[in-house]
Formats: sequence, structure tokens, C-alpha cells
Amino acid sequence: MSADPITYCLERVSDYRDFERLCSAFLAGAGYPDIDPLGGTGDEGRDAIIRNDGSGRKIGFAYTVRSDWRVKLASDCKRIHEKGHSPDIFVFVCTEALTASEKDFAYKFVTDKYQWTLDLFDIERLRAQLVGPQRHLIAQHSSIFTPPFFPQRGGQSIAESRDTLLIDHVAADHALATWLARRLSLAGFQTWCQGTAPLAGENADETVRTLLDTRANHYLPVCSSASLADGVFLERCTIAATREVFVLPCKLTTTPDPRMPSRLAKLAPADFDSSWNTGLNQVLERLSALGIKPSLEPDRGRQIALRDYLPTRVTVAKPEPVFANVFPIQLPKTMLVFDLRKSLTDVETLELRKHWAFVELGAYRLIAFMPPPRQTISSVTVERTPEFLWEDIPHKDGKKTMDIAKELAWRSLEVVCAQKGLKFCSDRRVLYFPERETGDWNQSIQHVDGRSTTVRLNGERTKGWGDRASLFLYQLAPKFRPQRDADGSWSMLVNVYIRVTTLEGAMFEGKEIGRRRKIVSKSWWNKEWLARLLGVVQALQTSDGRIEIGEGARAVSMLSKPLSWDCPVGLDVSVLSGMSDIGEEIAQYRVRDEDDDESDEASPALKGALGA
Repeated sequence: MSADPITYCLERVSDYRDFERLCSAFLAGAGYPDIDPLGGTGDEGRDAIIRNDGSGRKIGFAYTVRSDWRVKLASDCKRIHEKGHSPDIFVFVCTEALTASEKDFAYKFVTDKYQWTLDLFDIERLRAQLVGPQRHLIAQHSSIFTPPFFPQRGGQSIAESRDTLLIDHVAADHALATWLARRLSLAGFQTWCQGTAPLAGENADETVRTLLDTRANHYLPVCSSASLADGVFLERCTIAATREVFVLPCKLTTTPDPRMPSRLAKLAPADFDSSWNTGLNQVLERLSALGIKPSLEPDRGRQIALRDYLPTRVTVAKPEPVFANVFPIQLPKTMLVFDLRKSLTDVETLELRKHWAFVELGAYRLIAFMPPPRQTISSVTVERTPEFLWEDIPHKDGKKTMDIAKELAWRSLEVVCAQKGLKFCSDRRVLYFPERETGDWNQSIQHVDGRSTTVRLNGERTKGWGDRASLFLYQLAPKFRPQRDADGSWSMLVNVYIRVTTLEGAMFEGKEIGRRRKIVSKSWWNKEWLARLLGVVQALQTSDGRIEIGEGARAVSMLSKPLSWDCPVGLDVSVLSGMSDIGEEIAQYRVRDEDDDESDEASPALKGALGA
């Protein structure tokens, strides 16, 4: 854990949209005042731009919270270049602490390959500004700089940032205070009102005093007969009035009240007694005269609010196919029981499973859908009992026949895997696609839309950079799970498992497995998983469109085309393509040491964006 709270919070950013806003605000105060934030959808690799900085230069900006910042830098530069933007200056912000050699690499890479000038901000350069001239940004981005490192009062960070209109009142004046706060917010001002603030568990008086010291740029006390009878309220008003040009009383009394503190009595109030609108206009005029401007233009504020609460529409009114990693399968109606004259050794069992799907009912009894292949009969002497309709008999030798049928189904497919050349991993208990004599296993497939293409079922990846870079191998492996639907039909759920090893084939241990599997699949989304699912299944085909083992009524047969449905609405691919940067940031922003997730399998439902 970092000892510096700013560094700690930046290293663990979870709100990427607010991180974009923080970066744009930060850069506006770091030499780029004309920055125009983009982000969101359709940004073409740019999170912000300056089309002309006054000197004729075009400037592009990109931000990332990913640990693989080099990959992000390269991909953003490539995308911006391909879109023809070609900035004179490229500003890149990341939340990694970069060494001198890493910075030299980044500057040289951008200059040599694209002839742009790079301005690089790493986490240390960010921190230096946030503890100095731009410390006010900490309070304005409380979703990043969170408690307990940066305490809050009344829902506001108490890091110094004088940017808030503080409206103070007593309970009797709640209606006016909350109305005034809302109207000022609509006008683009940042407000804090005691009547709407989350104060549970806090001392309200201490909270108001703290915010007066750290956040308020102007103080608006509501002065009425009720509030002037409250000694604590009057004390806050008196303390605030000691600051020059800081207080604007909001008057609700018709006549002068002798209880009004002398410092406040000398100030001309905003008159809310005759009309609330009149008082509001007087407040706005006073703020304008003092040069206190809204943080947002009214229209801009409304647009941001609408964008936050009404997300970008990503659907279109046209049907779209939806594909699942589920495949129809047919099972035989009968089972065969085989009584052994001697029990099988472990070696015999493993060898027999390569050629025949069976379940052990006991040491001397096996059950299967079909007889063993002829080449195995010589090593296993059996006596067969009559076959039976397994669906009519709930149990056989203490085992549920439904469970036996499920096991025979997936073991039948594993026999096909062995026949197709897949290797068994005793460590992970999976059959995986090994490297062929001709190289990697590149599988030809027919995609769901009919086009022919190829997909890799194994390969090589790199973890780390420079001297710390290490190569490793990955192999895909199918996992089968039979299921019976309510209508009595059978289907096979197929998941894709990622097996990772060293270049010599040694297995990784513990958390290192999850880390390397994340590296392999971090850029795989639904369409990538769908292609690999089809590759795994079609590699096992015994005939066109089908995986079958056995003959006639004793055959186990699975279709290689997944179940699909027509959804009445579709996804807007053009909008989603613009959201890819944010999606990658959310999914990949950091591979944590504590992550030990081993669930990198194909999603249970895959939506087919075929044109993407």
C-alpha cells in the first residue's frame, strides 16, 4: 500500500468517467486551458482535444488507468493515426509510476513512429500538482479521493477547494433554503444546503463550520424570526461575517430585528420576504458583481445531468440473432451393463477411457450407452447383461440413472477429443488443444453468418515488459456440462477453459495462473469468445455439422451449431465501437495481485454482433 493518500487513491481508480473529468480539469490548469473533453462514445482514441491552441497546433489527449500503459499508448497512437487526426502534441496521462527509462522509451516511440511531440503525465507528476497548485481538484472528485484518506462532512470532501455556495438555515426555513439551493444549482453553481445534506451521525454545527473554512466561496444565511432566535446559528453568522465580502444575508423578516448581529445588520440583504424570485435575482446579481461565476453554463449543466441519468442509447429497432454456448444433443434410450471378471487397474481405466465412454457402478460393473470398441475387448473380458430403458428406471446400483446419462454424455465427447488429438492435463483435469507438428492449432470454422474464417486454439503471450518480460503458452480446452430441459430435450453447455504453461510445458502455480489467463483473454469480448467457442466445437466434428460417437440407436450425437434466438431489438454497433476504450479501461484497468479468478470461460450467453 502506498504511504501517500493521493497516490493510493489514483492507483485504485474505479470510476473511469470521473477519472476522465479529473484529467481534463487537471490539464486545463497545467498549460492546456482550451481543452475540450470528448470521452464517452465515438472519441476515436481521444479523450479530449484542442483543435487550435492559438499557435496553430493541434493537441490530442488520452488517459488510462491500465497497468499495461505501453499497450494503451501504442493502441491510442495507432488509432488516432489511422483516423487521420495527426496531432502536433499528444498528451498521455496514466496512473503508473514510470522510471526514467520508461519515459525515455515513450518519448522516443511517439517521436520516431509518428513525429508527434509527447507530453507524458505519470502518477508522480499528477501527485506533485495535486498537492500544490491544483489541490482544489481533490475535493471536486470525491469518487476518486475517497474517505477515510480524504474525510467528508455533510456529503462534501473537506479538502480545501473554495467552490461552493453554502446555504445555512434552521428547520423552520427549510422550504426557502432548499428552493434556493436548487435554483442556484440549475443556474450552474455548486451549492451545499444544510436541509438536503446527509448529516446523519454528524454534529450539524461543526459540519457547517468546517465547510465554511474549507469549501465555501460565499455564505448565504437565511435570516428569519426563527433563525435569529437560534444562538448557534447567530454565532456561525457572526464568525462568517468577520471575512470581508463573504456573507450575503437572505432576509425573510419584514422589519429590522434587534437580534441581528451587528456585522450582518450593516450588510444589504437579498429580500426574499416580498418575493422569492426577487431575492434569487438579487443573489445572482451579487454573485456576478463579485466575479463568482457558475462552474457550468445552465445548458451544459442540464446536458451533463441528462447524460448521467439517461445513458447513451445502444439499441436499434431491428432484430438481431442471439447465440448461446449451448448445443443440442441426442442420447440413446438404452444403457448396457457389463460385469467384469476382474477389476480394472488405474492404467487400464485411463487407457480404456480414450476409446470408450463408461461409468463405474462398482469395482466389477460398468455401464455404457454402447459396447466397447473391438480393439479393447482383448484387454477387458466382460459379460454383458441385457440392456434396459434407463429413463424408466430412476436408480441403478444406488446411482441415479439421470446422473449416469449426464456423465456418459460428457465422457462420450471426451472420447472424441482424444480421437481428435487433444491431450489430457492431469493438473487441470481438462483435454486441451496441443501444438501440432506444423505449428499452432489454427482451426478453420464456418461462422454463424456463413462466412469461412480461422481461429487460433493455442498460442504464445508475453507477461511484462523489458527485462521483466516472460513468454508463456496458452491452450484452449473444452468443458462439457449436459443438461436436460423441462420438455425432455437434452443439450450440452460448452465452456472454453484457458490452460497456461511455461514454454517448456510446466504448469504455473497459485495466483500466477489467474494473472496469465487474464493476459490471454483481456481483449476477448463476446464476438471473440463466440469465434473460439465455434473453433473448439467444430474442431471436434466427425461429420459436417455434427459430433457423433457410436452407431445407430446407440450413438451420442451433438450438433455443432449453437442454439440461437432472434431478439426483437439489436445493438447499435457504431455506438458500441466508440465505447470500446471505456470498456477496456473498466475491464482491464489493473491486473491486481490479489486477483485469483479462474473463471475465464466463455460467457453463458453470447450476443452475435456479426458485423463488428
